[in-house]
Amino acid sequence: MALRRRPLGLVLALPALTVPVAAQPAAAVQAPPTRTLPSGLDVYVPYQGQTICDPVARPGVLAFARLMTSHYGMGSTGLIGRTCGSGPSEHYDGRAWDWMLNVNNPSQEAVAQSVLAWLTGPDKNGVKGAMARRFGIMYIIHDRKMWRAYATERGWAPYYGSSPHTDHIHFSFNYDGAAGRTSWWTGVPTTSYLTSLPRAGSTLPTTPPSTPTTPTTPVPTTPVVLSPGMRSEAVRQLQVRLGNLPTTGYYGDQTKARVTAYQAFVGLPRTGIADLRTQEILAARGWKSVTDAYPTLRPGTTSAAVKTLQSKLGALPTTGYYGSLTQARVTAYQKFVGLPQTGIADPVTQARLWVRGWTGTAAAPAPAPTYPTLRVGMTSAAVKTLQSKLGALPTTGYYGSLTEARVKAYQRYVGLPQTGVADARTQQTLFLRGWTGTARAVVLVSPPSASPAGPVSTVSAVSTTSTTGRVPAMTAYASTPSRTSPGVASVDVGTTYTAYKSLMLAPGSRGAAVRVLQRALGGLAVDGVFGTVTRDKVVSLQRSLAVPQTGVVTPELWDVLEARDFPFVADRSTVLRAGDTGPQVVAVQRLLGVRQTGVFDLATREAVKAAQARAGLASTGVVASRTWSLFDRLSA
Repeated sequence: MALRRRPLGLVLALPALTVPVAAQPAAAVQAPPTRTLPSGLDVYVPYQGQTICDPVARPGVLAFARLMTSHYGMGSTGLIGRTCGSGPSEHYDGRAWDWMLNVNNPSQEAVAQSVLAWLTGPDKNGVKGAMARRFGIMYIIHDRKMWRAYATERGWAPYYGSSPHTDHIHFSFNYDGAAGRTSWWTGVPTTSYLTSLPRAGSTLPTTPPSTPTTPTTPVPTTPVVLSPGMRSEAVRQLQVRLGNLPTTGYYGDQTKARVTAYQAFVGLPRTGIADLRTQEILAARGWKSVTDAYPTLRPGTTSAAVKTLQSKLGALPTTGYYGSLTQARVTAYQKFVGLPQTGIADPVTQARLWVRGWTGTAAAPAPAPTYPTLRVGMTSAAVKTLQSKLGALPTTGYYGSLTEARVKAYQRYVGLPQTGVADARTQQTLFLRGWTGTARAVVLVSPPSASPAGPVSTVSAVSTTSTTGRVPAMTAYASTPSRTSPGVASVDVGTTYTAYKSLMLAPGSRGAAVRVLQRALGGLAVDGVFGTVTRDKVVSLQRSLAVPQTGVVTPELWDVLEARDFPFVADRSTVLRAGDTGPQVVAVQRLLGVRQTGVFDLATREAVKAAQARAGLASTGVVASRTWSLFDRLSA
């Protein structure tokens, strides 16, 4: 009997195992909506967080909600605007929609997964999230995971917010998506993006008319003026040179907009007509992206590009060093032309300066520089700048015995009294002439060892040699204990990328820099060899940023990766405490979900203390270098 029961038991068990497989709800999911779309893709848009309270549904968001609910017959369009609260949310400015699809409902989750795969998957050209870009979707949250259109290389990353988003999908839109000006609605891919919130009462743009069937004309033997409405091989060649255009040979609105943008870039009249002068310059120079043409320059940089920038700004010593004077001059120019006053010469600032120049009252001479006397025992940003300019020193901001020795060596080198005090004359000579007569010393810092007197860091095996036959610029000092007080903390402004940001990597490169790059790109083996797989990942990243897809890692691409992974690195030398105000306070409040007042108030202080406690830091409520580093990790 036992033998007869076992086959019967198996027969009865099989239907129980196979029934769910035969009734998969995913098979019944309706295919996503379709429509005729252009071959070109909408321009890459960075993160655009909520900054104002205006919770009225924007037209693009409402149109997307209506499309989804009507197509799938699920959910409601009502969950867009929301009463403003303390933390940032695109619901507060009408740019977010919650589609109530529950992960515990098989039919709803099947629809959710189908839609999410459609929006975030690659198109035929391998661009991840292409469909999301056509709707202007900025990010999506569902079932404890988050996908970012502005950082597609991160994929679906874990989400640790207070709501797990298991009963709905959250869609947040950028300004273009909120306005409904993207290619899904207009049939034309955007080539620039909005930088402010569109009006709530605006309506979706009308779909442009189909391309007229103008007869094709042969390529002329001599150049001719090309204008909207023409169709020819010359137009197609123009589109190839301009780039980021479908090469159809038809001169439509997209080509006109691209020509206008190029004319603005090279300083020609912005007519949108490819006249002979425009074609001549384009053929001779090509069109590098603004990012390629103008590398970002920031305080502390020393290069020929900085020297050229100083010459272009005027009223500055052309030393090639980006110091406080250059920073102030850049800030003044940005204010003059209406750009964000960051003091950093980003590509947009430089492009504006090169094309338009700076004339009139804005070019008035800058005030003569002043240099405060610096001596042993002082701690300040000016000391840190001095250490950076002297070189071969840790840039701690503390004027100790090592800095004193380095100052004396420089004074001896340039023939000044060897006092070890960085007076105005010493600093002026250093900042105007630099120190090029010596090879830079290599400083090896050994791990600190415990001693009864407290922590002592040791600098070992340091020496310099003169390249000019003069007296060595710096005497060797080995195993010299630092006199830095335990109460003076050094500020680490380095990141994973700092050591490699000046390097260019290309197929065939090998080593630690390649391994750092591979970890940053994700989704490939970290073997330190720049092969075809690594190149493909670089090209994918460049494509998502709408920059030339060269497959070569430039300093600008390192900057993009650092800004993505360490958004607060530039703030590490800043200390924020109760009573402080400004945009950095707003950034902290936005990250911690505190009401964004721009004032470091009690609520902000308590939120900072809570974050510090969770991370095992001293719960001081003061934001200094270690807390900024913590914020980098929290923003990932």
